[in-house]
Amino acid sequence: MTDMRKELERVRNVADMLCSAHSVLRDRYERSSFILDVLILAASTWIVSLVFIDPKINNYLTPGKIPPAIWIGFLSIATFFLTVLQMRMDWRGRADAHRKSCQMYSEVKQECRRLLLRDGNITPQESESVLSKYILAEKIGTNIPDTEFLKQKQRHKFKVAISRHLDRHPGASILLTKIKFLWRDNFGSEETSNGDQP
Repeated sequence: MTDMRKELERVRNVADMLCSAHSVLRDRYERSSFILDVLILAASTWIVSLVFIDPKINNYLTPGKIPPAIWIGFLSIATFFLTVLQMRMDWRGRADAHRKSCQMYSEVKQECRRLLLRDGNITPQESESVLSKYILAEKIGTNIPDTEFLKQKQRHKFKVAISRHLDRHPGASILLTKIKFLWRDNFGSEETSNGDQP
C-alpha cells in the first residue's frame, strides 16, 4: 500500500510538472500564432488599401519616397513569406497539441490527488486506472522538446518553491523571494542550498 501511494505521488508530481510545461508552451505558441496572424492581416489590408484607393493617396500610405508599385510588391512578398512561415511553423497546431496534453496530465494529477487525499485504502483497480491514463497521455500526447525540458522543469520547481515559501510567509515580496532564491542557489554555500528547503 505504501509503495502504491509513493507511485501515485510520483505520478502526481510528474503530471503537475508536465502540466506547467505544456501550459507555458501552449501560451507561447498561441502568442506567436496570434502575432503572425496580425502581421499577415495588417500587410494584406495595406496592400488592398494601396490597390483600390485613389493613386494620389497612395503617396501618403507609402513610406519615404518609395514608389507605390514597388511598395505594393514588397508588401506582397512579405505577406507571402509570412503565410508560408505560418504554414511551416504551424504554431496554432502546436498550441492545440500542448493544450490537449496539458488537459490529459491535469486529469491524471487531479485523479492522483483525489486518491491520495482519501483516508481509505486505494484499490489496485483505482491505481491501475490512473496509471493507465498517465501512460496514455505519454503515448498520444505531444512531447516536450529536449531543448525545453530542463528550462520548463526549472520554471516549475521555482514556482513550487516560491508557492511553498508564501504559504509560510504570506507577506513576502514575490520579487525579493525570487532574488533570494536565485542568490542562494547560485552564490550561496552548498550546505545552505541543500539545507534550506523553501
